[in-house]
Amino acid sequence: MEEFSMIGENGNYLKVKFQEVYGFPESTCHWGGYELRAAVDMKSGSFTANSTFWTSTGELYEFYKKLEACNEEVKGSADFANYEDNLKFTINYNNLGQVNITGNFNTFSDLENELTFEFNSDQSYLKKTVGELKQIAGKYGNMKGVKK
Repeated sequence: MEEFSMIGENGNYLKVKFQEVYGFPESTCHWGGYELRAAVDMKSGSFTANSTFWTSTGELYEFYKKLEACNEEVKGSADFANYEDNLKFTINYNNLGQVNITGNFNTFSDLENELTFEFNSDQSYLKKTVGELKQIAGKYGNMKGVKK
């Protein structure tokens, strides 16, 4: 299955791996694109998280377009939040190509557990992320899915 990652300095990372895509290519979901169950694996400092979450290929497409623009301009910010609002992060660029990634992840359960994370990266690291997201967009399309 498809995946993408954001690699940071000092061994920090955030990885998303598709587990199952629903409706592809016949029917899209109302969040845009195709509904998706994905695994998230992250490390920030001494903290790690490994869980699943729901999103859509359309939400990832919107994030991809923002990240692509930031990476080309070497400025700005790209944010992501899934429709259940349990994975949120923002990538901020400065004009030297340095990148700061901040966000939080929580699981929906009886207990309220949340990981707030922050790590630094570099424009050159995120070039790979843009390429991975481009491949995903090439397969699953934009907010309207793929043309039939």
